Amino acid sequence: MSQQVPQSESNLVHKRKHHDAAARFKLELWQKRDSIVALIKHHLRLDADDICTVLVRKEWMQGIFNICVLVEVTVGNSNKKLILRCPIPPHAGQHPSTIDEKVGCEVATYIWMQQSCPDIRIPNLFAFGFIDNSSFTHIQQTSIYTRLWRKAWKWIYRCLGYPVLSDYVREEAAPVVGTAYMLMEHIGPETGKMLASTWFDHFSDTARRRNLFTGVARIMLSLARIPQQHIGSFRFNTVDCTIALTNRPLSCTLAIFEQQGTPRTIPEDLIYQSTDSYASDMLTLHDNYLLHDPHAVRNRNDAKERMTLRTLLRAVTHFFILPERRSGPYLLQPTDLHPSNIFVDEEWNVTCTIDLEWICALPLEMMSVPYWITNHTADEIIDHYEEYDDARKEFLSIMDQELKHVQVEHDIQITGVMRESWESKGVWYWICIESVNCWLFVFEDHILPMFSSAEGFVKDLKQISFLWQKDAGKHIETKIAEERRYQSELRTMFAPAQDVLKEKK
Repeated sequence: MSQQVPQSESNLVHKRKHHDAAARFKLELWQKRDSIVALIKHHLRLDADDICTVLVRKEWMQGIFNICVLVEVTVGNSNKKLILRCPIPPHAGQHPSTIDEKVGCEVATYIWMQQSCPDIRIPNLFAFGFIDNSSFTHIQQTSIYTRLWRKAWKWIYRCLGYPVLSDYVREEAAPVVGTAYMLMEHIGPETGKMLASTWFDHFSDTARRRNLFTGVARIMLSLARIPQQHIGSFRFNTVDCTIALTNRPLSCTLAIFEQQGTPRTIPEDLIYQSTDSYASDMLTLHDNYLLHDPHAVRNRNDAKERMTLRTLLRAVTHFFILPERRSGPYLLQPTDLHPSNIFVDEEWNVTCTIDLEWICALPLEMMSVPYWITNHTADEIIDHYEEYDDARKEFLSIMDQELKHVQVEHDIQITGVMRESWESKGVWYWICIESVNCWLFVFEDHILPMFSSAEGFVKDLKQISFLWQKDAGKHIETKIAEERRYQSELRTMFAPAQDVLKEKK
């Protein structure tokens, strides 16, 4: 077996199990295609003569968290494609409310952006449903009476300062598909191409890059123009169809940790009033990931180093949380904006953004220029520092220009804070908070040198690892034993493939 496989930072055993579970779920959805057709016809109020077809599975799309069932609807001479986006069920041991929380937060984000960010093109959301079979449809599919009644109530809610009332109403007697879902517009070539599909062809093109920077800056500023009083995520209330910032900050990082087996560290209904408490709980989440991931360390030396760095990261937190901003206000930020979630035209003007599930109200200091704009991962920037710094300056210059056209409802100097965060290296601290796998390298490359440039600095401090947790020595032995079992399971899992390769040789 190749020596490269065991050295991966990712838990390949978990990835394989998740892949298999997703494949089973995909088959289940295919077997329920008649129910899916009935559900879509119900939500869209289609007639018996209208045609709704679930396309073959090879046409579907799949990510880490969702399977997107592609559906074609024909009404008269009109033909369009839709997506039924279904979250992959949680693994054994994951919190049972995970799926409903995920859908509820993403739906709420769509609703908030529909009303507060009309300048950002997002897919139309026609309907959605939860695990308990409750379902909701956009009022556009209802009677004129219902639409006028809802419009009046929205005005009343605004006047009284109540939570935002959505344009979705509860469905009665909707067909059951046995899963949570979102029925959405399919973004096709008439709108644009996924940025990732042309990224490697044009990312060095100056004109296209400027257009892209302009589009991404507009998205970030549109989200951030309205201040938020808490750190958290929007959540849809199934009782009254309102949305409010009442959910824990459901970031992509948090979701990945929990999907990989980390126990729930932050309760679903916990919102934060201060940056300090949020940073502390995120560090605890990382600690719990280290404790529960069987592939968290490679050997005793690696275990001590990781525990030392986790202790040091918590110790330096106070350098990167500014007292004047610790209590807010906070700003909405995308935590998973990347080339696969952005659609562009031929000149890389942004035409649409998708996958809104991980947008949260977060500390202002966490706003930063996307790390991927120079085609490098966060831990690779150290080797391409000047290249990234030049691109970062260009991005912020464009953002300065775009700010002139945005009606912000606060006095925060967004780009000024982003520049300060770069100079103070706070940007790297927050990348460590947000990162699943590269925090170790980012901390060593960017934060440790602030305090010492001596060679072997971490090696000299490894006794600090015993301050990471009580009984740290026992934890180290446990992690080493888990890694041995992980490597054994990995060899067993990939053994059949290796045998096939040997036979072919």
